[in-house]
Amino acid sequence: MNGLQRLQAHLQEQQLNGMIIMSPINLHYFAGFTGTTAFAFVTENTAHIITDFRYTEQATQQCEGYTVIQYETNVWDSLIDILNEYHIHGGVIGIEGKDMPVDTYELLCDALDEHFDFTSINLQELRAVKRPDELVLMRKAANIADEAFRVLLTKLTPGMSENEARIILESEMLMRGSTEPSFATIVASGHRSSMPHGVASDKIIEAGDFVTFDFGAVYGGYHSDMTRTVVMGPASDLQNKLYDIVLRAQLKGVEAVRPGLSGVDLDKICRDSIAADGYGDCFNHGLGHGVGLDIHELPVASPKSDSVLEENMIITVEPGVYISGEIGLRIEDSVVVTADGCEILTHTPKELVEISI
Repeated sequence: MNGLQRLQAHLQEQQLNGMIIMSPINLHYFAGFTGTTAFAFVTENTAHIITDFRYTEQATQQCEGYTVIQYETNVWDSLIDILNEYHIHGGVIGIEGKDMPVDTYELLCDALDEHFDFTSINLQELRAVKRPDELVLMRKAANIADEAFRVLLTKLTPGMSENEARIILESEMLMRGSTEPSFATIVASGHRSSMPHGVASDKIIEAGDFVTFDFGAVYGGYHSDMTRTVVMGPASDLQNKLYDIVLRAQLKGVEAVRPGLSGVDLDKICRDSIAADGYGDCFNHGLGHGVGLDIHELPVASPKSDSVLEENMIITVEPGVYISGEIGLRIEDSVVVTADGCEILTHTPKELVEISI
């Protein structure tokens, strides 16, 4: 079932008269459109994409199952024409509540006056279970990141800045087919390694530093996400201790992934492991999240999650320990939920790497 079919089945289940899609990620998933300006209106039986002259040819090529309309004045006139053509004069229309700006919503209400009601639909829920073609692209994105990191480790030296390391890593990903980094690459060394989202800075990487790399590639629009922590030179007793604690928790989490497991329980497995080793107060973020066309998607693994894992969902498993202002580390894999466990997308080894200096 492709994205359009999945959406139309959902509209029928929810008894909606239609769905308006504006966000680029959802236009990509449900229509195949990768341009920057478009508006889709989908019903149980029809699908239209409205765009301007810059993207009509692209939309015609990409949006299988959609009628492409080039608007001349504004998209609302084109939407009203569609509604009139199909005799849709009232009912409930779904909108992307989290993605539609207030001023756009007001224009929509003005255009359709009192005849329609609107309800917010979280389309991310329909994207959580990945299709086989999506998994192919995500495996490729993960492989690109793995290969780039392998090259980085041969070039990483004390005296290099975090940004210099970031540039090497991102360049290697681009040379292997990534279109862009999945997100702002995290390179956090020394005392900055205690910052879970310490994006690369001009800090110099020094001998003895833990260095945490959290990064990903984008291939075919799909993101990868992985984290590895290395040490510059021989590891200290504390570094070995903390690394073993996090690695043990991370391995338990990956081993536990299976259909039917809740995000709360997955998080608890890793959190309890770290707490049993005396560092429960040093792990203060959720364990993981889904990945796909966006870097943070459903499902979620955290103490407050309402997700339940299903086959072909993707979830990250990324426990960490952070001692504020001193030291920290994280280890992360992205995994695909399988019928009896999981497939690990991230193939970089997880044993602590001591960089020769």
